[in-house]
Amino acid sequence: MKKKLIALVCVLALVLPLLPGQASASGLFFLGLNDTLAPQSSQTTPILSGGVSYVPANAFSSRVTGVNFGVYYGFTENGEVIFYDLSGRNMTFNPAAGTATTEGSETPFAARTIVRGGLYYVPANMVCQHFGLSCTYTTTEYGPLLRIKDSKAVLGDALFINATASMMRSRYNAYQASLAPTPAEPEKPAPKFSMYLGVRGAAGADMTALFNGLANVQASALVFFPAESVTDCADQIRQAAGRGHRVGLIPAGETPEARLASVEQGARLVEKIIRQEVWFVLGNDQALADAGYLCWSAGFNVAASGTATQIYDSIVKYGDGKKSVRILLDGRASGANLASALRELSLDGDTFLTPRETRY
Repeated sequence: MKKKLIALVCVLALVLPLLPGQASASGLFFLGLNDTLAPQSSQTTPILSGGVSYVPANAFSSRVTGVNFGVYYGFTENGEVIFYDLSGRNMTFNPAAGTATTEGSETPFAARTIVRGGLYYVPANMVCQHFGLSCTYTTTEYGPLLRIKDSKAVLGDALFINATASMMRSRYNAYQASLAPTPAEPEKPAPKFSMYLGVRGAAGADMTALFNGLANVQASALVFFPAESVTDCADQIRQAAGRGHRVGLIPAGETPEARLASVEQGARLVEKIIRQEVWFVLGNDQALADAGYLCWSAGFNVAASGTATQIYDSIVKYGDGKKSVRILLDGRASGANLASALRELSLDGDTFLTPRETRY
């Protein structure tokens, strides 16, 4: 009985994801994870081989994608790739033998693993079926879309494609531009708009992915921390300063005197942590301005709960027709989503301005 069940799983996994021989005319292959369009990178982009769609093992890593399906992966002592969840389910791929096994059975079945550039690609539908995830393949005008989702996904496939169309179009245009021959005297296109970026920091927030995203687009930001929580934010303050960003403070208090006192106290603590003076504060406050601090306020605040697509669309809509804008990102948001949106803005030709004491 167990052998028959394994055989049935094997047949379903190899037959259901059969796809056309060519990925797409555009050369792009998109990956959707719940309601998020994953970045177009080797870490997450699917490939098509033998009519079967494969994804890098990292597609199931929440540390890479920002989307947690409750599925994890690692490597055994024998160099096998093992996927598992906390309920006890597991699936182990043997790249050398081209087989796989599941929990409760040592009988291997055919399951090819592709290794490219140090990345391990596994059959997407096979892994998804075993761990109770949905895996769908759809052809869009910009390239094929492989979407993996669980019960937390809100949008149906049609609505998801409609919601991410602008981002896919941006990637498609950037990809096509990269294929065009370089002119003898290339001219840099004028940017749509320029951005000064601020970041609202918070104690306990993991901002590594966001800082990586800022570095990828060569953007510097003002990173603001609550004046009354500087000690609790010491690690994030060191990280921000170490990545080349300017540290600012968020005043606390009901009166001008209280807000000034909170900033002065916070500035002294920041200077002890990173040996850097603090001059920037978030918000408009005449008492702070009179005391010599530089008040910075955003024209647009990015919602902490937005997906990469929603963040990108909201910033583009706000920046339309403007020469330069001030955008405040929330450090409590998904760093992967923020980084993906910033990358799309950079691909569009939008630029990031470095905040200075004389220009911010």
